[in-house]
Amino acid sequence: MLGRPPPPRYHRPVDEDLDPSMDEDVDPSATTGDDGRELADDVGALDAIEAALDDVETALVRLDDGSYGRCEVCGDALDDAQLAQAPAARHCRAHLPIPLP
Repeated sequence: MLGRPPPPRYHRPVDEDLDPSMDEDVDPSATTGDDGRELADDVGALDAIEAALDDVETALVRLDDGSYGRCEVCGDALDDAQLAQAPAARHCRAHLPIPLP
């Protein structure tokens, strides 16, 4: 094996490598729909992620100040099961903005 040159490398001409669907002149809105539903979905997902991040940051502040795990309204301790399900919870079951089923 020593002394042998490496096998020749095959290279196709550049024109064969190009995918016509990847043309730089393609209008992106033509491939994503003109009603903007995909953008709305992305914005909605981003809003949900930002809200979750805000909840986590608030929980971290409450952890630092000693109020984590207590209801913001009445001060009662939150159930362990409730914190396990929603670690950033801020209200006891009686004071939830949206009642749980």
